[in-house]
Amino acid sequence: MGKDEEAAAADVFEVGGRIAEPPTQTLIGTAFAAELEAHRALSAELGRVDLAHVLCLLDGGVIPSKPGADLLRAILELEDDSSSFSPEPSAGDAYTNREARLAALTPHLGWLGTGRARREATTTAYHIVLRQRLLALDAALSSMGRALATCAGAHRETLMPDYTYLQAGQPTTFGHYVSSFVFPVLRDRQRLREAFDRVDRSPAGCGSTNGSTLLQDRAGLARRLGFGGIVQHARDAMWQADSPIELLALVCAAMVGLDRLAEDLMLFAATDLGFVRLADRHVRASKIMPQKRNPFPLAYVRAVANRCLGVQAAVTAAGRTPSGQMDNRLVPYEEVPAALDAATGASTLLAEVVEALTVDAARARAVLDASYALSADLAEGLVAHLGIDFRTAHRAVGRVVTKLSDLDRPLSSLTSRELRAELPDGLPALDESTLAKLLRPEHAVAARGETGCAGPDAFDELLQHAERELLEGDTWAAATRERLREADRALMAEARDRAPKGD
Repeated sequence: MGKDEEAAAADVFEVGGRIAEPPTQTLIGTAFAAELEAHRALSAELGRVDLAHVLCLLDGGVIPSKPGADLLRAILELEDDSSSFSPEPSAGDAYTNREARLAALTPHLGWLGTGRARREATTTAYHIVLRQRLLALDAALSSMGRALATCAGAHRETLMPDYTYLQAGQPTTFGHYVSSFVFPVLRDRQRLREAFDRVDRSPAGCGSTNGSTLLQDRAGLARRLGFGGIVQHARDAMWQADSPIELLALVCAAMVGLDRLAEDLMLFAATDLGFVRLADRHVRASKIMPQKRNPFPLAYVRAVANRCLGVQAAVTAAGRTPSGQMDNRLVPYEEVPAALDAATGASTLLAEVVEALTVDAARARAVLDASYALSADLAEGLVAHLGIDFRTAHRAVGRVVTKLSDLDRPLSSLTSRELRAELPDGLPALDESTLAKLLRPEHAVAARGETGCAGPDAFDELLQHAERELLEGDTWAAATRERLREADRALMAEARDRAPKGD
């Protein structure tokens, strides 16, 4: 760092006022370096925050027009040359690094901090970053939902056993199974929109805790930065601890949903079941076992879910302090955007895996036929055709399954005579054609016509409902992106129009 830069750094650390000495190298190399790293995600948006702040200072007559215009020019110059700007811990956090750089571009830097705390600028940038990350996650979840819905539609007739406790439970289709993961994604997107509405409230203009006597235009700041409104209470705007917790809860809910699918696919792709196969481009070879096709993307999704669960605990702990502590901000500034990015990447990856996976329908049917997944249907058939209570039917079928299992026979081999032997005396035998019908998986699936089930009409309703909600979410996202783009275009155009032109 040259002498001019050293002098600028001393200025941004406010040496010569209440503080008489610059920070030590140990402080710079530890706390300042950590804080700067935590601010990395915010750096790009601080310029927008600065431009809106200076424009509002000019509108309010707080800053003279010529210094204000020159300050706008310097901020724009830094924005246009941002690739050459490399913040260093020796100049503090992202905010003071920008101050040090701007000091070399304008003699009017001293006006920039008028009526504004550093925390106001960084918190406002944080809200802008969160809006971007939430929209990116929403797009990834939309892709995930559509990949699942498309896969479900392609496999509406692919029979398989559904599982509870990792045991074959009832007959279903792969389409119905995989569509069950669409609906958590739809709920994730609903939660995201609700959280976005709270993030889309501007904290700008709050000073540190109670505003400023010089700059009083929170609405103007919010409008220029494209916010949908303002955080109502000035002090709350600076120290919200619940918002990061809510956002990490959203991320954790989404990642747990994705992880459950990934865990299932890992089991279905395993050799013992083997009715799902990941594309070669989505597996990784073993370096010692040549037969292996390791489903690494599925393990990665699980790792991201685990990480996000830990981050939520850390962010929650960081908020559990007296209300005006920096801990509340330092951890969320870094961890919340990073978690949103990780969830976005994992969702995008898993959507790609689902789009490319194949299902071996013959193998899935064979696994179903070898199971006893039609036992419940058989018990219900006894109730319907013989008029016995379900407990009696349940016990009779349970005894049948025990005997067949001991003989290593499938349920489909059951005869009417064998079934009659397990029923109470005095009941007629179930005729062979009725028994055969009850033991056909196609009949079992088609008979499930209630809302939410795998019967053809009910299943079509599920997919239509999912498509409507996906489209509704996409429409909201497109309108929101356009609103933010338009606000950014207007901000930059106004700043360039009011900055002095070149010599």
